[in-house]
Parts: sequence; C-alpha cells; structure tokens
Amino acid sequence: MEERIGNREILFLVIFALLALQMAFGYVQVRHYQKAVKKWLGKGILGIGQRRGRLKPGEIIILVYDRDEDRVVTVQSMRGYTVFAHFIEVPEYSGLGLDEIRKIGIEKDAVEMKWYRKRHPYDPAVLSKKKGALIQAVEAIDLRLRREAEEREEENGS
Repeated sequence: MEERIGNREILFLVIFALLALQMAFGYVQVRHYQKAVKKWLGKGILGIGQRRGRLKPGEIIILVYDRDEDRVVTVQSMRGYTVFAHFIEVPEYSGLGLDEIRKIGIEKDAVEMKWYRKRHPYDPAVLSKKKGALIQAVEAIDLRLRREAEEREEENGS
C-alpha cells in the first residue's frame, strides 16, 4: 500500500518551517542587538529608543552620552524592515551636546510622527512609545540623570 502525504501535512510542514526560520532570524537579531549594547556599556550613559514601523522601516537608536564632557560619544542606528539590518554610526551627532541632540530629536519626531502629532502634540513629560527613536533615547538619558540627581539630594539631605 502506498502512503501519500496530503495537502494538510504539507501545509503544516511549510508553516512549521517558516516559524522555525522566523525564530532563528529573531534570535540572530536579538544577539546582534545585545552585542551592540554590550559594546557601549561603560562608555557613558546609554539611551535607547525604538520606533516600530508598520509600513515604514522600524528604527532602534543607541545613544551614548558622556556626562563629564557634556557631549554625545556616539549614536548608533539600526533601521530596516528585516532581520538583516545592522547598527551603523550616525557621525553627524557625535560630539554634540544633549540639548542639541534633543532639538534634532524633536524635529525628527515631528516628521516621523506627523499624523500622530496633529492630534497629540509632543510632550516631554509623557513617557511613551509614540515618539521618534532619537527623542526616546534622549529622554531615557534625561530620566537617568534626573534619578541620579534625586538620589544625590536624598543622600545629602539625610
């Protein structure tokens, strides 16, 4: 008797293979992200921002800030649709102050989130994923600096 593989079994195998491939590529991308973050740990304060793309490419920004020199050490950007995107340095931001990067981030946010900003103006007090990746990274550094200042005040006050 001859056994035939039915259409259901083939469909199941194809779906299983695609899911396994997606998991493997996701693992590669996560390892790449971890490697990039690990490379910059200890070089300054890290700020990380993420903007998910629906029809546009998504973006992850790693911003490294040196508080002693009040300048940005580096900005790494990973932008793309696929797991094959890699972090690349954005050299025009290196050496700028945090306030300068904040202004650039707000300008980029106004362009990237144009339709959302019509109804919801930018508010630095609101922590949200509905912001551009660069301004999220700057706000993460601002938050860290604020918390450290509060901790120093508590230590000096007690």
